[in-house]
Amino acid sequence: MDTGVPSRKLALVSKHWKQLILGLPRLWSKVEVDMTTQHPPEVILDWLKRRLRHARDVNLDVVIINTSKSFWIDNSHYLNLFKTLVKLGPVERWHSLQICDYHSDDPLILNEVLTGKFSSLRVLIIVYDTWQTRPGMHSDLVRLAVHSRPSLKHLGLYTDQLPINLEPLFQQQAITTFSGRVKTFHMLPQDFLANLREVRLDCAHSGWFKPNAPKALPQCRATITNFSPWAVTTIDARNVTMLHISVALNSGVFLAPFELPNLHTLHLSPCVPQLLEVFNAPKVQVLKLSRAHEGGKSRSLKMVRHDHKALAHLLFQKTRQLLTIYPISVTIDVMGITNTTLLVMLEAWPQLKHLSIVLDDSFECFGIFAKRWRDQKSPLFPNLETMYMEVDWHTNGRKWNRWKVLAKEMMLASKDLPLRSIIWRNSWFGVESITQNNM
Repeated sequence: MDTGVPSRKLALVSKHWKQLILGLPRLWSKVEVDMTTQHPPEVILDWLKRRLRHARDVNLDVVIINTSKSFWIDNSHYLNLFKTLVKLGPVERWHSLQICDYHSDDPLILNEVLTGKFSSLRVLIIVYDTWQTRPGMHSDLVRLAVHSRPSLKHLGLYTDQLPINLEPLFQQQAITTFSGRVKTFHMLPQDFLANLREVRLDCAHSGWFKPNAPKALPQCRATITNFSPWAVTTIDARNVTMLHISVALNSGVFLAPFELPNLHTLHLSPCVPQLLEVFNAPKVQVLKLSRAHEGGKSRSLKMVRHDHKALAHLLFQKTRQLLTIYPISVTIDVMGITNTTLLVMLEAWPQLKHLSIVLDDSFECFGIFAKRWRDQKSPLFPNLETMYMEVDWHTNGRKWNRWKVLAKEMMLASKDLPLRSIIWRNSWFGVESITQNNM
């Protein structure tokens, strides 16, 4: 039951922490009813009662998971759980509801248990299998949500078909965020899309889906997970102003560029340099390249260095004039970056005004880097105004002191340039900065 903030674990730190945690009901407001657990029903029921008691009268974030039931627990135990949930935490207090319903052999019917209306519900996320034809737990919960007509802000549909008639929900102008699979996105009415300000799409598990034409995203912030050449053929992102590619699949060949004429901010995690060639985004001003996780694990240093080499090669090659991305603000939050990659990037993008970067021990800020940085005849950053560096050098005090000297030399070399400040931070040595005023 300790989802979200690990309140149960924090309460075990000390007696003082326990009293503090128990006095903050918001830390206990996320309630998960997991039917996949192998714990005895009495234990689950006791956890649920205690958590709802600690939550007091605050609104609840409810997560219901029904993937595969324990073989010794029948539906009567789960109905008892729901009776306790709606008694101690009435549906009128539910702020968000996430339903993961994958089990249809013996569906759980909740009509007799659910009473009241979702008057406080703001977030509704539904995940269920498309082969599930029998009405189940999700049907009863969604039916009550439609009947309650709550003022939803976020609607999530992670399924390949609409569960029931959601027309009353689609008519709400209060919904500004949609998340779900691409096929479900194609089923949404156009009037509903016009009110959205944020869209989060998952392109996985739908590779066989071939629409007649790409579906146009509204003018919004968009996040695309499992981005691939197939996704380009199903999504029209010409109206998108902010785009985050959270996972990019390297399989397949992009047959056409991804047109993003109104894009202002692009965030790639992981940093996949090849996508910079695919995106036709001439108005991008902010570019973020972040570290990523695959399968819950960080990418290996070998993979990261491969991406850095690819980025350096892409920006260094003579065909880089084909690139349409020329940002004025760049943030690089990846490990293992080398001085060669950074130098090539700064030379390829002389229009940069703001640079924020994370460096570790694999970055050597001296030698050719320092020499090139001090060059006043051919400035490396003719338009750079601010520079922020997160340097992960642990206890290397000598390197930290040498960096302070280099930062001062960099600022002296830039006295006739727009550079105003250099800030660098280290978890061991704190934060230091140098500006033109404190030289």
